[in-house]
Amino acid sequence: MTSSPKDTATRNAMDHDLGPMEAAAALYADGQEELSGAIIASLGRQVFDEGDPQPAPRLRCFLARGLLRFLKRRTSVEYRQGPDGKKMAVYRNRLLEYSRHPYAATLLSPSCSRNASFVEGDDPMNGPYMMICPIIRRNSDPWDRRFLNSVLSQDVRLRFIWETRSTYEAAKSRLDAGQPVRILAAAAGTGLSATLVYDRLIHDGYPAGSITVTMTDREEPNVEKARRLLSKLATTRGNPAEAGQASGISARTMDLIQGNSSLEQTNDDERYDVVTLVGILEYFRGFTSDTTEQHLGETHSTEESEGADLIRWIAEKTAPSGNLIANTHRREPAAQILEVFGKRLRYRNRDDLRALVETGGFVPKSTVGTGRVFDVEVFEKQ
Repeated sequence: MTSSPKDTATRNAMDHDLGPMEAAAALYADGQEELSGAIIASLGRQVFDEGDPQPAPRLRCFLARGLLRFLKRRTSVEYRQGPDGKKMAVYRNRLLEYSRHPYAATLLSPSCSRNASFVEGDDPMNGPYMMICPIIRRNSDPWDRRFLNSVLSQDVRLRFIWETRSTYEAAKSRLDAGQPVRILAAAAGTGLSATLVYDRLIHDGYPAGSITVTMTDREEPNVEKARRLLSKLATTRGNPAEAGQASGISARTMDLIQGNSSLEQTNDDERYDVVTLVGILEYFRGFTSDTTEQHLGETHSTEESEGADLIRWIAEKTAPSGNLIANTHRREPAAQILEVFGKRLRYRNRDDLRALVETGGFVPKSTVGTGRVFDVEVFEKQ
């Protein structure tokens, strides 16, 4: 089989010992349009055209229990006054510090009161996605493989692939029926999944004038990185969905915890046909099978249901018969590792997730995939 000119150009752009962390940084850096385009093209082929990567083997899941115990014993925390004048946690672990790996640095980074429950970081947290590309994966170093091939990181890749494919399929079904599609990627980080969906739809020949994609995140640096990426790609450059425009792709700042005013300010009365809410519900209270506070024996509230408040708001933004794509979050040792570094998680099995989204009038449509930590499910607005 001969390689296509497109495949050859992609290899030429990426064939210089580009590891996953370097690829993640290059994707959102200024310039490097050819390299960014090659990375997106390679990711697109692996997400849409190849089979699913497999969840971590059971032996690695068993070993994750030992790793969790090791990290609990060897990780210390001290509290300092943060820039906002409130208490800030600083974590220390000699092994992680010795690695000097960006992913480890992200885990150890100080957690202030505003985001103590969230996994902070942008480029390092995109590192696991880069491991989907064979040409990048082969350049990973031993520390890359330890961090980015962990049980959790492999499930993160599965979740990313399932989210991207199901968003694409939901959009494609509307476009094939001759209808326009509006997509909202809420809490999308740097917007990689939604960008891949838009890029694929345009390459497949669907008219740009029928597609609107809005990506949101609460962190302005993430939004700026998403905008930088959009300015590099041939399919997204020059297609911003500004307020009042009927189509295009854009990234906006929106904090799902503090308020949802950014979308309201667009005076946009239309609703979205596809909404993704992946990797965020596990930080909201309510409809949980377990929480960090419960199994650590800490004081916790059983009355608050921030998750239900969020789902009701999402329901208001979702068109009738629109699709909501969300994930479960099981309490597995690999997932609990994040708790060692101060994260507070809300664990939901499939029944918990379905009960939560039913508060917004969503009913189950399909289960996209099941991993060790995450399931991804599609719901329909009644």
